[in-house]
Amino acid sequence: MTRIQRDTLAYALIVLASVVLLAWAIPKYTPPYPGYGASPALVPNVAVAVMLVMAVLAIVRTEVARRRGTRLDAEKSEFPEEGGGTGFTQVGRLDILHLLKYMVPAALFVVGIHTVGYIASALGFMLLLQYLVGARSHIRILAISVIAVALMYAVMRYGFGVPIPGL
Repeated sequence: MTRIQRDTLAYALIVLASVVLLAWAIPKYTPPYPGYGASPALVPNVAVAVMLVMAVLAIVRTEVARRRGTRLDAEKSEFPEEGGGTGFTQVGRLDILHLLKYMVPAALFVVGIHTVGYIASALGFMLLLQYLVGARSHIRILAISVIAVALMYAVMRYGFGVPIPGL
C-alpha cells in the first residue's frame, strides 16, 4: 500500500468519524441551549464541519489526479516522495521543543483565564507568542496584542453574547 493510499484511507476514516460526530455524538452530548449567547453545539459543529470539508477535499483532489492519470507535483503535494521531486523538507519531522514552545504558553493562557482574567491572560499570551515567533518591534507587538484581544473580547461579549471569564 502506498502512502497516498494509506493517507486516503485515513481521510476516509476522518470523514466517517466526522459524520458520526455531527449526526450522533455532538447532538447527544451537547447540553441544552440556555437561551442566550451562542449554542453550546456551535464550536464543535464548526470544528468538525471544517475537518470534514478538508478531508473530503483531500480525497477529491487525489481522486481527480488519479482519474486524469496525472501525478501530484512534489511542490504542491503533501506526499513529496511519490511526486518525483525534492518535496518538503519538514515532512515527517517532529521537534518536541518547538512544539512545547507554543503549547506551554497556550496552557498557561487557559490556566491564566481563571486566575487573572481573560484580558490580562490574553495580553500576556499574545505578547509571548509574538516574541516566540520572532517579532521584535515592541510597538508592533503591543499594538497587535491590544487590537487582537480587544477584537476577540468585543466579538465574544457583544457579538455572541458570551460571558467572558474573569471579569
